[in-house]
Amino acid sequence: MSQAIDYVMGHTDRERRRLSLQASVINPLTDNFLRRAGISAGMHVLELGCGVGEVTLIAARLIGPHGTLTSLDVDPAAIEIAQARIHSAGHRNVHFEVVNVTDFKPARPQDAVIGRHILIHTPNAPEILKAAVSLVRSGGVIAFQEFDFHTVPRGYPDMPLYFFAMDLICEFFRRALVRPNIGIQLPFLMQEVGLTPPEVRSECCVDGGPHSTFYEWIAETVRSLLPRMEALGITTAAEVEIDTLEERLRQEALDTRGFAVVPPMIGAFSRKP
Repeated sequence: MSQAIDYVMGHTDRERRRLSLQASVINPLTDNFLRRAGISAGMHVLELGCGVGEVTLIAARLIGPHGTLTSLDVDPAAIEIAQARIHSAGHRNVHFEVVNVTDFKPARPQDAVIGRHILIHTPNAPEILKAAVSLVRSGGVIAFQEFDFHTVPRGYPDMPLYFFAMDLICEFFRRALVRPNIGIQLPFLMQEVGLTPPEVRSECCVDGGPHSTFYEWIAETVRSLLPRMEALGITTAAEVEIDTLEERLRQEALDTRGFAVVPPMIGAFSRKP
């Protein structure tokens, strides 16, 4: 999204699959968040970091055929997937660009700028927020959702393998990112760039059962991060046993009758004065 953003998960087909798994869990939270933020029919919306188009599809439905949506990303392969999905869904008012947000110059001020899991990947989140503010009209909406990896809720009962996998993920983000708790920082940072005090909500996803996508999502997240985890000395491939991790996570949950909990996702939205 910006020259300052380093997407630590990589840009591979497997990572794009992981993003789709993640979206199957968290998209309902994002749909509700964007509705609360006021994203609605006829609006002109800019999306930062569209990836494979999960949030794009939500926003396109909300703005309807009389609105416009411009979606930016730096990964051309992801945008190609997103374009195909948007076309299949019948949306004709979505435009994609492979560009850094700091280089993007819209033809007109936007009614809203939205993003999910974008600010966490930049060492200078205020830079991206300032750019977002500059791209919307007075009264326009700025709305972002971000994880907080400093907070790791524990499910019940104990699920040692799941806790181990989640601790690996959170420990990686704490070491690799400047703001692993960017979610809880959002209200402060948004006011720092001149926005009014935002409306904020923190939500956790909880899921389980034999057919849950949680287990594959968590296992594939560990897989995406494993080379960098090893480089940081957090774990090793032998310790993780990545090829069997998904099924072992699933079996543990079934054996314990436990449900998995992920770190909270915090959504904040405000309006440009």
